[in-house]
Amino acid sequence: MILGIVLSVIMMASCSSQSGLTKQQKADIRNINKQVREYKKEGWKVQFGKPSMEAQLSEVYRRHAELDDKGYCKYVEGEATTVGETYDAARFMALNLSKLELAGMIETQIAQLIETKLGNKELSQKEAASLAESAAASKNLVAQKLSRVIVPVDIYRDLPNGNVEVRVMTMYSHDLALDSYKQTMREDLEKKADELSNQLDRILKF
Repeated sequence: MILGIVLSVIMMASCSSQSGLTKQQKADIRNINKQVREYKKEGWKVQFGKPSMEAQLSEVYRRHAELDDKGYCKYVEGEATTVGETYDAARFMALNLSKLELAGMIETQIAQLIETKLGNKELSQKEAASLAESAAASKNLVAQKLSRVIVPVDIYRDLPNGNVEVRVMTMYSHDLALDSYKQTMREDLEKKADELSNQLDRILKF
């Protein structure tokens, strides 16, 4: 598991001795510095007033290291790169696509859980099909409902044709995202008068 490193550690690595850092932290710093060099070589930069690339990648590593009581990462994430005539237009599209990917990660987990329960005969074929259909139908709504997502990576580059390319990563609490997905599926199933709507917490128990 990648160890998290805060911005102060990055600053220490650039201007002082690394003797107080662990071997993994030193490796993480090298990886971050390497990625920053590659980004800059490709023309990526950050908007004025936003954290530096080093700080942004440090934040990603730090949040990757935050685990829940079961040892899983606390956050689910999505990433997207889009092109627009302006930075704001491209960023808006990238954020929406990134949140859609984020919601898709939860959908994948739910689909895997449904398959497992079907294989264990905890669900009938009909129930599994109904849940899978609801999960797929809920993805766009869940992506739209996700508010105050964390955006640790937000970089852009100017293209030769005058357009702007923006790359973002979004992160969101896995538990909150799952709760939002359950609620959206529950509402969808209730509209269909499906009795599974009352069993979601039991079925979708991670």
